[in-house]
Amino acid sequence: MNYKERRKFERVKMDCQILYPTLILNNEKRTFLDDNAKLYVCDISEAGICVRSNFFIPNESFLSFYFRIEDNIPFRVLVKIVWTKVEDGEYIAGGEFIALKSEEMMIIRDYVNKHKNN
Repeated sequence: MNYKERRKFERVKMDCQILYPTLILNNEKRTFLDDNAKLYVCDISEAGICVRSNFFIPNESFLSFYFRIEDNIPFRVLVKIVWTKVEDGEYIAGGEFIALKSEEMMIIRDYVNKHKNN
């Protein structure tokens, strides 16, 4: 069984940039306010997200940012990073959503269902 088959939630591709993310590690926060820091969503599921960036995101850290999905009002998410790797000179990280509200979960679920098999 490969890794993808073990996932509980189906992932779908998503290509959007995250502006002004905050990285939290050991109770220290760093917010990336300049245009040199790049963070993009690769894919998303009901439970988590995969991102790529030009800055290091440590395993066991947290990312906080406002997330806009299609025409919905942006909402703040907190993601616990559970894996990281370097690929083609970029940092790739995967994490789990923490404490989403039910309406935020529904926005994500609707997006995933809409984009399945695309």
